[in-house]
Amino acid sequence: MADLLKLVYWDDPALSTVCETVMDNEFGPKMEEFGQQLLATMDAAPGVGLAAPQVGITKRIFAMRFPDHEGLKPMVIVNPTLELSGSTRYEREGCLSVPGVFEQVARAEKADLRFKTLDNIEAVMELTNIDARVAQHEFDHLNGIMFFNYLDVRPTYGRRMSKQVSKQVLREWEREKAKRGL
Repeated sequence: MADLLKLVYWDDPALSTVCETVMDNEFGPKMEEFGQQLLATMDAAPGVGLAAPQVGITKRIFAMRFPDHEGLKPMVIVNPTLELSGSTRYEREGCLSVPGVFEQVARAEKADLRFKTLDNIEAVMELTNIDARVAQHEFDHLNGIMFFNYLDVRPTYGRRMSKQVSKQVLREWEREKAKRGL
């Protein structure tokens, strides 16, 4: 069993940082160990995804489950890119770095995910529905974007939520943080 990593919460600076690309010389046993720790921490939380900045590491890495495909093993995604398509859907999302807070978030229904595995092998996955949503949420973390940010870096898909709802989420987080003693 891999050691668990310590989660960071909003507004830790790592969560608003654009993460650095993982270089080829960074792959190896240390990367494999970090990947296993990321997966173990995601499982223990429990969550469907966990990005490196959520544990204070500003590298382009995240772990994810595939809720639409329970047979697929959770995996670690390194240096991802996303190409979005399909219509926009609103669904309820939360975040391990803002525990106890949920809101409707607009996301594209399809995403082509290009990435490297922990073995430094290039791969591509076509994701839909919840799997695509998880990948978009974690990908946003790598760009310093939280699910409640109302600004959108992908104008084709509009805003994730209104400015008013974004402010409401932050107020709810302040109450939740006080209740949890964070």
